[in-house]
Amino acid sequence: MNSRQIRTLAGVAVIAVALMAVSACSGAASAQAPATPGPRTIAVTGTGSAYGAPDIAHVQLGVQTRGADPGQAVNDNNARMEALIAAIQGMGIAEQDMQTTNFSVYVQQDYDPQTGRPLENTNYVVDNTLNVTVRDPDLLGDVLSGAVDAGANSIHGVSFSVEDVAALQAEARAKAVADARARAEQLAQSTGVTLDTVMTVSENVYADQPIVFGRDMAQAAVGGAVPVQTGQVQVNLQVTLVYTIK
Repeated sequence: MNSRQIRTLAGVAVIAVALMAVSACSGAASAQAPATPGPRTIAVTGTGSAYGAPDIAHVQLGVQTRGADPGQAVNDNNARMEALIAAIQGMGIAEQDMQTTNFSVYVQQDYDPQTGRPLENTNYVVDNTLNVTVRDPDLLGDVLSGAVDAGANSIHGVSFSVEDVAALQAEARAKAVADARARAEQLAQSTGVTLDTVMTVSENVYADQPIVFGRDMAQAAVGGAVPVQTGQVQVNLQVTLVYTIK
């Protein structure tokens, strides 16, 4: 090994030692740096509810027909559904408030009740279902009875809602925030700390729920209107507040 090679190896060794020293110093500095403590907090969840009289009703009206011939069963169903739609429109229901939600044709096999064996005759069942929005719940009873008179033989899914649900949510939100603040103040007082600022806020809105309180909005009347109780719509909301404390 010549002198030039020896000098090169010596230089490399010096650089390596220097890098190791720098790394060791950096590691020591990191190890000695104190961890920054996070803020002390209190997290609370408040709940709020608001109630309102529903101003929209929803109902599913259906026509079901049966027959040995599928084509005839469909034709019968179509004729009865057209009569039903015409009757509903005659009650003041707008076309945009009617929507077909189901049309199905299926085979129904009949069985001997004594032996349980299938019989030779086969029926085809046709179902056509219409979702109807009634924008005046007081008319729902008349719509239901009129639908039956017009040929509907499958009625289900009656529900109520509020068009301006934002107003009920705002009321429930204000109550939930007040409830959360009261809880936080009680916790702070009980634990000997003082509330500071709100760090984070989150909310959870629950689906509207129809609650019946026994108020009859459509009385059973002369003319066969179906008695309907609309009750009230309930909106539930949760708010979670995280306070810093001092």
